[in-house]
Amino acid sequence: MAIEIRQVGNKRERKEFIKFAWQIYRNDPELNKYWVPPVIDDYMKTLDTGKFPLYEHADLAMFTAWRDGVMAGTIAAIENRRHNEFHGDKVGFWGFFESVNDQKVADALFDAAAAWLKKKGLNAMRGPVSPSMNDQCGMLTKGYDSPPVFLMLYNPPYYNELTRNYGHRVGQELLAWYIDQKIIDIERLRRISEHVMKKEGLSIRILNMKDFDGEIERIREIYNRAWESNWGFVPMTTKEFDCLAKSLKPLANPHYIYFVEDRNKRTVGFSLSLPDVNQALRHVNGNPFSPIGLLKYLWYSRKITMVRTITMGVLPEYRKKGVDSILNTHIADYGGKHGVFASEMSWVLKCNEAMSKLAKVIGGKPYKEYIIYEADI
Repeated sequence: MAIEIRQVGNKRERKEFIKFAWQIYRNDPELNKYWVPPVIDDYMKTLDTGKFPLYEHADLAMFTAWRDGVMAGTIAAIENRRHNEFHGDKVGFWGFFESVNDQKVADALFDAAAAWLKKKGLNAMRGPVSPSMNDQCGMLTKGYDSPPVFLMLYNPPYYNELTRNYGHRVGQELLAWYIDQKIIDIERLRRISEHVMKKEGLSIRILNMKDFDGEIERIREIYNRAWESNWGFVPMTTKEFDCLAKSLKPLANPHYIYFVEDRNKRTVGFSLSLPDVNQALRHVNGNPFSPIGLLKYLWYSRKITMVRTITMGVLPEYRKKGVDSILNTHIADYGGKHGVFASEMSWVLKCNEAMSKLAKVIGGKPYKEYIIYEADI
């Protein structure tokens, strides 16, 4: 069977690139039980190199694989110049990988991405990263028996075999921690939180929606400082952060976004959690903005039972002082009062012992695992 690789060149082909995933998941009853179709409009914007702010310092190429004239797979190759400047390496990335269970198809896709990245002067590639470490990344290796939460990926188990057989090795392992807030000793957490606030002279407040832009800037500053030593981290530009904030603003519940302040009202830590809107998006087939899709989305949004804690950030000088206990107490407290008794903390580097310890303290269990693969090119 002949395999042809085509590079995506226009808006129509970009939409075909996105829609290919339906062929993989809708045709498999087991995968279709848990897969959440991506929001097509969101992916169209993310892959628009003329508008998405990432591409002010990155280049993107999208490829499709065709087997005997029928589309059989997709992949995107990304050169993130800001990443390489920050880390002093020559790494490229691949993402948006989807493929039929055919090693020749997968090999052709990886070859196309590798060749494009190599022409850019890069000597290694990592993935899936779709399209940056600040977006969706990691290939699922454990936890196929439940849907992904908002902005986390899901894939068939055989994707790992295709990737490893091509020659990829494990670059980094990621965890998603499930926290059953019904078993949290909330009284104990409250006592610890109150002790830390009194000892350190701290206070906590929720997001002020009337000062949304100012709040986002506070988050950005702490995020970039708190995460600068993390593997693969690249500081987000103001445009990137503003774009992300604009996309998430309609989903924000101020009572899940907290700021910890010192005596001088300086922000020293924050926690960003969002309702797991995937529980509603599962029912709209990638089109929440169509009339029927919007009605379904609004209906199922009323029944969301889980939140995802996407990120926490604490200034270096306030680490290991219990600031995280203050944040976790308020997330659990508010959720419990409003019928939301589950949360996912994701993603967390498997080698990050401090975060794993924190997750365990509040009753977390690592129920999903992901890998970012790496290969020389």
